[in-house]
Parts: sequence; structure tokens; C-alpha cells
Amino acid sequence: MAHLYAHFDESGKYSDHKVITLCGLVDGFKHWIGFQDEWMRLLRDTDLVEFHTARAVRYSRPYGKMQPGKATDRAKDILPFIHKITDWIEVGVAFAVDTTAYQSKRLSVLHHTFGLDPQQFLFFIVVNSLLSYFPKHLTVGLIFDDEEKSAVECYRILQKMKARNPEVRERITSICFSDDGRTPVLQASDLFAYMTRAEAERYFTGKPYPYEELFSAFKNGSPNGKHIHFDSGFYDEQELLKYQDWHIADAKRNP
Repeated sequence: MAHLYAHFDESGKYSDHKVITLCGLVDGFKHWIGFQDEWMRLLRDTDLVEFHTARAVRYSRPYGKMQPGKATDRAKDILPFIHKITDWIEVGVAFAVDTTAYQSKRLSVLHHTFGLDPQQFLFFIVVNSLLSYFPKHLTVGLIFDDEEKSAVECYRILQKMKARNPEVRERITSICFSDDGRTPVLQASDLFAYMTRAEAERYFTGKPYPYEELFSAFKNGSPNGKHIHFDSGFYDEQELLKYQDWHIADAKRNP
């Protein structure tokens, strides 16, 4: 049995988005149970059966008890959901990549290793992030949103990592896939991933978005003084080249 459970969701597809993200929320089983109860209570209070971020951010339309209005009004409606996350969950893992930068011919080594889909690169990054962030005696179970293509690729990459790296084999105890409509913790990961992608687009391209205060709410914690911890990275071409150099050096050290 895993000591920790990491629930991940992606936002964006490299075929039609400038930026994609893979983000997760990580904590122990007891905290996840408490969080789920609070999330479900908040859904009931808002007249929602489940939380879909793409629908919630459409501030010109009603969503449960959320009334149409301005983006600032909808941000206030969504903020309690973010506070539930920052109240309960210890760690947020948030990685984003510029999809155009990833296609650069200068990154041929990464393409050979991970393919042209940067989502596979992000999966590799987040697994290593989990192993680096937490003490070595802690094991991790992975839970992803159930999408056939992504599920197959995630499983394939994880098996490849386990074959090469004993620590991955010993500490990543399981991987499973769940329907986010029936899994409140994945709904929370979806909210986290969406806001991270919007912030990453602003970071990479200068594109504004109306919910910067919601991304800041993840970073600033919640009114009760707790603060979610982050392990994150935004990969433009320069950061990708730096990672490629590290990857080449690591392959030489560990053939």
C-alpha cells in the first residue's frame, strides 16, 4: 500500500494548444478522505453534482448557484473550492511546457527519448519530481484522469522508468485511472491544472487571463493560515535545452 497518493490531470493537448500542463495534488489517505467530504459538501452547497472547471470559468453563464456576471464575480464563486484544496492538501506538483518550443530541432535528444508529444516528457518530469520531493521511505500511488490514449502512454513510460530505475520500481507502487466525474480529487486536480495552464500561457506569451487571483490563491494558501507546498516548472526552449543537457549527462553517468 502506498504512503501517499498523487492525483494528476492534464490541461491542453499539444496538437491544438500553445501550452500544456500536467498537475497533481499529493497527500496521505486520511487527508484525501477528509478533503473529499469537504469538497462534496461544497458541491451540495453550490447545487452541483460534480465540478467541471471549463464550465465553471464561463462567467457569462450560470453554473449551479453561480450566477452570470463578471469574471471577478465568478472568481469569488470558485475561490472556496481552491481554499478547500489549500486547506487540506500538502503538495501541489505543477509543470507546463511551451508546445511550440518543444518541437524545436535543437531538442532532438528529448524527441528521441520521449517522442514529439510533450505530455510524455511531462509525465517523466512529474514522477521524478515526486521521488525527489518526498523522503525516500515514502511510496506513492498515481491516479490519473481516465483517457485511453494518455493512459496507455503513461503506463508505458512508467514501465520503462521502472525497468531502468530501481527507485521508481520500489517507490511508485501503483498507477490507476479514474473517471473525474466520480472522483472529487481529480476534479480538484483539473481546477489546479487549468489555472496553471492559464498562468503558464501568461508567462510564456504575455496572454492575459481573468483569473490571475485564483492562481495566486493556490500560492498564497487559505484564510486559516495553511499553505500548500509547490514543486513546479515552466519549460520554454531555454529550460528544455537545459534539461536536455542534464539528460545527456545523466545517460553518460548511468548507461
